[in-house]
Amino acid sequence: MAAVPRMSQQALADRIGTSKPTISDLETGKMTLTQDYMRRISAALGVTSADLLPRDENAEALSAEEREIIDRLRAAAEDKRAQVKQMIDVLLPAPLEAETPQKRRA
Repeated sequence: MAAVPRMSQQALADRIGTSKPTISDLETGKMTLTQDYMRRISAALGVTSADLLPRDENAEALSAEEREIIDRLRAAAEDKRAQVKQMIDVLLPAPLEAETPQKRRA
């Protein structure tokens, strides 16, 4: 699970337009965490909705290190991204039968 910024329940409630008891109920499972709440909370925290899930419920979650690598790659110029791709292809060749997220879900 990505590092989620620390914030008080009241501050989070204020940011998403709800009450502190609602945030408490969502945290303790007394209230269902809907997609709407996930979107609102993740936007307020500056993370993705998937980052709110525990790793065992989100196999596609990135570690902080993986997220940093992706962020740096996205910020790089096109020629640098191409060089990184070439390095990855040499250092970490894809297996013959690459396992994709779609194959894991099947």
